Amino acid sequence: MKKLYCSFLLLTFLFILTACNASDEGKNPIDKEGSHATSNDNVKPSVKGVKNVDVLNTHGSIEGVERMKNFYDNLQNGISSDLRIVHYTIEGDPIVTDLNYKEDTIKVTYDSTRDKFGSGKITTVICNNLLEEVNPTNTSYIATGCSDGFFGMDEILEIEYNLARQDLFELELKYGEKLENEVNTKTEEVTKVINSKETRTTSDFQLSTQVKQEVFKRLVMANYLGDLDLKTTCQSEESRDYYLKVYINGGDREYHWSSCDQGSDGVKFTEIAEYVIMQSEMEQTENPETVIQGYILQVKDDTLLVGVDLNIFDYELLKDEIQNTELDAYVFDFISLEGVNTEEFKIGDKIEAVIKGSITGSNPGRAKVEEMKKQQPVESIVP
Repeated sequence: MKKLYCSFLLLTFLFILTACNASDEGKNPIDKEGSHATSNDNVKPSVKGVKNVDVLNTHGSIEGVERMKNFYDNLQNGISSDLRIVHYTIEGDPIVTDLNYKEDTIKVTYDSTRDKFGSGKITTVICNNLLEEVNPTNTSYIATGCSDGFFGMDEILEIEYNLARQDLFELELKYGEKLENEVNTKTEEVTKVINSKETRTTSDFQLSTQVKQEVFKRLVMANYLGDLDLKTTCQSEESRDYYLKVYINGGDREYHWSSCDQGSDGVKFTEIAEYVIMQSEMEQTENPETVIQGYILQVKDDTLLVGVDLNIFDYELLKDEIQNTELDAYVFDFISLEGVNTEEFKIGDKIEAVIKGSITGSNPGRAKVEEMKKQQPVESIVP
């Protein structure tokens, strides 16, 4: 499915969704009538009129990431598997994608018969492989070697967690037997109880951008906008409680659970909380290295134009048409890297670069390179 780069309406819609507050009952602000998202391992997504859904993509809030990952792992190990993915359209209609892997062949079936504004057809393509491409701000699953589709590829699922596209992202984490400790990036304070007589408070505390990006990624992967199954009571006497409040854009979300919660959601959120706690105890680098990753789209003199955090499918779509199109027409970020020995690189290389100083301007930004290397070619990790 080809991406619509000038997707202003979709981006506006996503902003409205993430800005919604959750109620005390923990309802998902983006749930629609007839669908109920939950991350419970034993309960699959429920979509009106569609049975046996494994993965549900509700405008970027994705439930069932583990099932997508398991299907990919099974394919890597030659284990026959099936997977059903549902993507909601902006209008709220479900489009079904069925994957069937058997004997080194992936059958991809698209069913748009429930989409009022779609083709209303069921189509099938045969592909040879499935690629998992992980970037700093997104993870994509792309079918390759297909009998149809753009460049013999089809993007099955993209999980985006680009913190830079959020207007606001702050955390308030309380933890302990009585939630007596706190890490708060909004008030820029860390409070820790040392013993019964001593409490230590640190002011002007900030998490680095890289750490915040990692926290946001983990929250997205944990489907933090979904209706989660978090438990606050258990029999263990050594457990501690957690309370997490996430401020996102114009809204917030609240979560309360115990470390003894061994359910899928509880384990994920405990790992997120412990990661934040660990980072709060470490010295945050004031001027951390800026590292960018992406595909080279143009080579000119000693300058490279790089599409930041593109996947291979995005690159193939962009590499030709970008020559005659203004960069502002796309939702992607671009950067011109200067001071590069261009003889060592070519269009289509996926690179990772450490920036010298700061990035100036936007679309494309401009920066000088301190160090740059090619990444492992995508083709070499296709099964």
